[in-house]
Amino acid sequence: MNSPLQLEHYFFQRMHCVAEPSITIEDIEAWHAADLSRFELRVEAGNNPDLERQWQVQVDLRSNPDFPEPAPYDLHFTAIGLFCVDESFDHDDLERLIRVNGASVLYSAMRELVALFTSRAPWGAVKLPTVNFRLLTPAESQRTERTDEDDQHY
Repeated sequence: MNSPLQLEHYFFQRMHCVAEPSITIEDIEAWHAADLSRFELRVEAGNNPDLERQWQVQVDLRSNPDFPEPAPYDLHFTAIGLFCVDESFDHDDLERLIRVNGASVLYSAMRELVALFTSRAPWGAVKLPTVNFRLLTPAESQRTERTDEDDQHY
């Protein structure tokens, strides 16, 4: 049985990883052991105003400059996914469904890309922590109504 939410296409708009040249092994270990607070994570979702069942979700992850421990990497990755919801699917809060599930799909792809990038970097592979996107606060998630100028895919 197929999910009512189908990923049509996704891509990475930004892939940025710079290794910090002067960092101690203690700082590296502390940073790798830390939780999600070492990152800033933002999710945006918007639908096509002409086709309400077509959605775009964007997940933006970057190193948190306010994290108290020195970071071995300056990371900034942005993934964008284009999703379609089955016409027969009815849901009370379609936007939330798109935001939570779309972000989960994109974050999984991002986790693999970040691990791949950093596995070839000097301070070891970064394993992104698991995230419960159902618990996103409004400040961490935005809704935007897309126009034709915003995206050429629709």
